[in-house]
Amino acid sequence: MQETFVGTPDGVKLYCRTVGAGEETLIIPLATYHADRFDPLARSRRLVLYDPRGRGRSDAVGTSAVSLEYQLRDLEAVREAFGAEKLALVGWSSLGMELFVYAFKYPDQVTRLVQLAPLPPRRTPYMDQIIEDRERRTDSQAMQALQGRQQVGEFDDDPARLCREINYLSWGATFADPVAALEVPDVCVHENEWPTNLGPYLEVLQGSYGDYDWRPELRVVTAPRLVIHGIEDNIPLEGSKEWAAGQPHARLLVLQDTGHWPHYENRGVVIEAIESFLSGGWPPGALVVS
Repeated sequence: MQETFVGTPDGVKLYCRTVGAGEETLIIPLATYHADRFDPLARSRRLVLYDPRGRGRSDAVGTSAVSLEYQLRDLEAVREAFGAEKLALVGWSSLGMELFVYAFKYPDQVTRLVQLAPLPPRRTPYMDQIIEDRERRTDSQAMQALQGRQQVGEFDDDPARLCREINYLSWGATFADPVAALEVPDVCVHENEWPTNLGPYLEVLQGSYGDYDWRPELRVVTAPRLVIHGIEDNIPLEGSKEWAAGQPHARLLVLQDTGHWPHYENRGVVIEAIESFLSGGWPPGALVVS
């Protein structure tokens, strides 16, 4: 395992973690959150995980340097830095949507794409549903009490502790079994992940998506895509179905007893499914969506 930093054209340093070696390169954004969960995929290929700008161990940036376009440029910078003419990709959550856009814009470079618990291919009506469902699952009384403690200054000298308490409440609502959330690394050791920094960052990034709808572009992307969805995810199943609906190059794998973090909640099945897919096949249970 090697750790390094890759520079972007606008001077931002991106943290990268590399495992394994091989002709195939697999790139997975959001290294700090994934830790070693995907390392078994490095047995026969080079695995590169990185933190996007403003996240994890990468450089902090102002919100003027945050957007979907910057996300795509940063992935290009990582690809070029590692000399990968072709690459496979795994994108989790919002990055599951973002990496589809990358595959659309750079069709000759992407060999295969795994969309792991991805945002749906269109904002309307799903984004409101996602927010409402997450609020319904969250312990509102506990969150209000935490906000009250924040307002009186309890966390002024310890923003990392505030970060941990917010994550405990919000992440737990997105797992099928909240106990599995204890396996996620302590991302709050990094200032980029503190709520005062991450909140404005995500607001600007998600705002840059606009009222998006990528369904017309689905037929243009011919690289095989595997969409993995946990049945207990707060992202609607119908949204994940739309990623694969009517697409000859896409399949949907639905996992039981799994929420928004499949690689933590059902790691063995997820690794086997991705390995099968990257090796040229479709994992058992991956279905064509009519």
